[in-house]
Amino acid sequence: MKLAENLRARAALARRFRPEFAGQRATLAAVFAASLGVALCQVAAPWPIQRIFDDVLAPRDAAAPAPWGAVWLWAGVLVGITVAQAALEYVAALGVAKVGQHVARSLRLRLYRHLTQLSGRFFAQHKPGDLLVRLLGDVSMARSALVDATLELLTRSIWVSGVVLVMLWLDWTLTLALAAVLPAVAWVTRRGARKIETQARKQRRKEGALADFLQESLAAHELVQSLGAAPAFTRRLARESRTAERAGQKSARLAARMSGSVHALLGLGVALTIVFGAWRVLRSELTPGELLVFVSYVRGILKPVRSASRSGERIAKGVACARRIAEVLDTPVEISDAPDARDAAVAPQALEFRGVHFRHAAEREALAGLDARFERGQLSGVFGASGAGKSTLAALAVRLHDPERGAVCMGGDDLRTLRVESVRERVGLCLQDAVLLGESVRANLSLGRADTSDAQVWSALESVGAAEFVRALPQGLDTSLGAQGVGLSGGQARRLALARTLLREPPILIVDEPFAGLDAASAQRVLGTLRSVARRGAAVIVIAHERELLEHYDQVVFLDAGRALDAGPHGELLARCAPYRRALRGVESAADSQRAPAADALECTP
Repeated sequence: MKLAENLRARAALARRFRPEFAGQRATLAAVFAASLGVALCQVAAPWPIQRIFDDVLAPRDAAAPAPWGAVWLWAGVLVGITVAQAALEYVAALGVAKVGQHVARSLRLRLYRHLTQLSGRFFAQHKPGDLLVRLLGDVSMARSALVDATLELLTRSIWVSGVVLVMLWLDWTLTLALAAVLPAVAWVTRRGARKIETQARKQRRKEGALADFLQESLAAHELVQSLGAAPAFTRRLARESRTAERAGQKSARLAARMSGSVHALLGLGVALTIVFGAWRVLRSELTPGELLVFVSYVRGILKPVRSASRSGERIAKGVACARRIAEVLDTPVEISDAPDARDAAVAPQALEFRGVHFRHAAEREALAGLDARFERGQLSGVFGASGAGKSTLAALAVRLHDPERGAVCMGGDDLRTLRVESVRERVGLCLQDAVLLGESVRANLSLGRADTSDAQVWSALESVGAAEFVRALPQGLDTSLGAQGVGLSGGQARRLALARTLLREPPILIVDEPFAGLDAASAQRVLGTLRSVARRGAAVIVIAHERELLEHYDQVVFLDAGRALDAGPHGELLARCAPYRRALRGVESAADSQRAPAADALECTP
């Protein structure tokens, strides 16, 4: 029962990856035909030797002269069989490689495409290093199980089946003597493969944790060096490496134990066959040549059976990796197009939040009934303490998440009724943490806009005060940046990220902390650019942290504990909203802390 369930589970897993074999039927048919030809050549190969042995070396008529013509004839036949086998093996190997590369590429693209559609919740639960191992190592091992090992096993099975039929035809009693050990071989192989698969999954998890540690520590190399923590990190790497090493050694021990057991059982089968076959020859029931052919087949079977045990090991490891890939593919995409979704308006009039509630995982509500409206042609600031919900507001605007209750609307349409791609085309989001790729400045700025001209790039750089330092780079726009923009200051990286967002010319622009790391003159320049974008008809939303710039916004939306307590020009909020004044001061004054409770009831007067 357990074996049947295991086979059904593996069959279901194989069906999951059937799309990766699309368009490969002709190649697979060629591989199968070539493999069948190889099997026939291997079955025929011992017979020329048998004819030379029985007709020339040990003829029944010992007085007959040695027929050298027969020797040359059968030697030529043997050469022809060998050449044909080599050619067919070449065709099969090329076909297997072609199918394998196609499957690996298709599976990696499918996995990556699915990953790009998953929400932040998934990435909060899975570390980047482990996902990288799945994309690279697990895909390669799954490909090996799905294609290389499976086709090799199929080829060997065809050959073994043909050989067994010929052996039964030659002498069924000898064949049964060899078959006596096959149940034990099958049991050892199945049991060993199950243990190897379980251990392989543990090993891949350990390797994923190691990869994640390496990725994080290398990305934070400046922090590690500045804290003098390099020795501690090296010791931790040694511990993680030892853990992965022990897991790999255990997997290798299981594989070696299974291979050794199979080899010993097959050796026992060969010994029984030789002893029984010699007895049959002495009784004149077999010729020496026929026994030679039979033993040749038996010895030939040893290689594919041992190979099958190794293929079983590869398949077990590949199945473990395929299950890890399937775990990701089975993760539902939270943000997707509704069946009747339509494109968002080209120039939406406003972005609205209507009674929006949202929480991250099991945390408290990040937004608790948010109502806010951002109009075209308006420069808006979103202000509030840390944790007030500002970044969550930005994430919902581009549908990185959907609200639990309420609606985010663009031009009056709930974002959930619009195509995700069209929403993200209309909303330009520049995050506080500027993400730059390890490519040229030009490639980073034209990301998502391949038709961007150099003139447009330089105009965007001028608008954010970044043109001067880009011109000073060794190769200007063609200068390759380090990974994640290494080599640039935080302010420079943020300005490049803002220029990239401006190049998209979105009708709704959301910018998180655009003035961080800028001097007063540069900050005023960026503020002027944002105001200019708003005057050209865009809705510009700035997640504001600089209190001295709040007076420059057309409206300030004041967030507190996930709600918009008030909205309006800075001066009006100062006059009517006590929590806004306290947020500006950072702490309550002594006078505010001593006020009567009744006075706090009228905190914000619209």
